[in-house]
Amino acid sequence: MTVWDLVAVVVTVCVIVTMTVLLLILIQLISVLKQLRSAADRLSEQALPVVDDLRETVDHADIELQRLQGVVTAAEEASKHIGSFGRRLLRAVSVPFIKLRAISAGAKSGFGRIKNGGRNSPR
Repeated sequence: MTVWDLVAVVVTVCVIVTMTVLLLILIQLISVLKQLRSAADRLSEQALPVVDDLRETVDHADIELQRLQGVVTAAEEASKHIGSFGRRLLRAVSVPFIKLRAISAGAKSGFGRIKNGGRNSPR
């Protein structure tokens, strides 16, 4: 056996060992990829219904928010109308009330003068 034959045998053995190690690593990698695919499938089976439920919930919340916006708008309009009504009512009541007070004060003064015999009533 020559040196070149020995080198060829050593190189062949090293290549066979390296290829065996690479093959084992490849088998492990394939196993991990299968597990990963299985986990991804389970995740998609579980996540898609949850996403659909979430979409339905968001759509329902959007409808409720639109309804609430309508209620808030109606309440704002009612508040404006009530405020306007209150101001009108105050104006409508205050003018006659002021006149009634003036008539009452005049009548009191007049009755006081009549009672005192036409003299000015003391203040």
